Amino acid sequence: MTSGIAITVLFLLLMVASLPVFVAMGIAGFLGFALSKGLDGALYGFTETLWQATHVYELIAIPLFILTGTVMQQSGAGRDLFAVVNAFAGRVRNATGVATILACGIFAAICGSSIATAATVGLVAVPALREQGYGDARAGGFVAAGGTLGILIPPSIPLILYGIITDTSIGQLFIAGVVPGILMMGVFAAYALWSRPQVVVNGSEGGDRWALLRGSVGVLLLPPVIVGAIYLGLFTPTEVGALAVIYVAGLGLLQRRLDGRKLVAAVLAATRTTVMLMMLIVFGQYFAHYLTYEEVPQIIAQSITQVPGGPLVTITLVVLVYLLLGMFLESAAMLLISVPIFFPVAMAIGMDPLTFGIFAIMAMEIAQISPPVGINLFTIHGISRIPLERLALGVLPFIGIQIVFLYLIFFMPEIVLWLPGQMK
Repeated sequence: MTSGIAITVLFLLLMVASLPVFVAMGIAGFLGFALSKGLDGALYGFTETLWQATHVYELIAIPLFILTGTVMQQSGAGRDLFAVVNAFAGRVRNATGVATILACGIFAAICGSSIATAATVGLVAVPALREQGYGDARAGGFVAAGGTLGILIPPSIPLILYGIITDTSIGQLFIAGVVPGILMMGVFAAYALWSRPQVVVNGSEGGDRWALLRGSVGVLLLPPVIVGAIYLGLFTPTEVGALAVIYVAGLGLLQRRLDGRKLVAAVLAATRTTVMLMMLIVFGQYFAHYLTYEEVPQIIAQSITQVPGGPLVTITLVVLVYLLLGMFLESAAMLLISVPIFFPVAMAIGMDPLTFGIFAIMAMEIAQISPPVGINLFTIHGISRIPLERLALGVLPFIGIQIVFLYLIFFMPEIVLWLPGQMK
């Protein structure tokens, strides 16, 4: 146990030293196993982890949904989604802010990535919001917060990883995220609608709106098809991912928005992201196996559950740890490190695996926009050059909304469990 604590501290120091996350996990895991089992044991443990981590059928869904997102980026679908939603918002006050949230939610229901959602919609929405006088803080805040819907509304790459780690049905996890995702999108949109100062602009003429809708109807049909196919048990998440790639690529080619060059760019971008994720998965599981060997998760879980105050205090400690991890890690790395530790804690206090999965994802959403190092803040800063301190101010109301919603899920798990309970 002493060596386990020492290796954990080493991992944190490597993170503070700004090493890539997978490198820090790999070094910490290798040194830990070398100290405990010798050099041969460390090498054998790595090769075994490499085989086990990469020979999981459900993992195939991850590059497929990533490729779906990159193809949509190359085809300009994010621009079209924002345009059609903004046009139908018309003269509603703060219409462009509302449209930003709704466009993020729709794009999230296709690509499954928070960063991709924020970046794709942000490229179009931030200039439009600035032009209409929203100010940097609100413009960046709307997009950064809306981007977090990318890991809650299915398909969600973190939910796929959570399902693999905990042996929970990925299809049920996807369906469990539908109601919380729609509710969160609705609350965000309501805040955008009523926030001040209010902005009213002229909407598009009726003919323009319907022309935009006709041009985007193919993309707008994809989210309900994805959710419906999984809900009805017609396809697995992996099969849906394959169909989504074929669908968006075929649509882009038919509409002449994609060509060979753009398709190659989409494949290369998806490959880079997939390789990064797979390295995180392999080295993350290697490090997690070492911690489990040293019984670190069990001891931490036992310590947390013994804290006086009951389940509410326990789950609050879990949330605080996620916020702390969010200062250093992105969602996949957070999952790989935290779920083996906190999943037993959640089960010990009576949470359902589906409920805790959505709870953990929502905690990661907060971490992704929490100053000083929320990854979505850096994404929006990179595409808009809005100062980070202004972005931090812009997301504060959304952080408050998410914290309230997080505890609502804890006290009312039916929000998560109702729809999966209706699955055939």
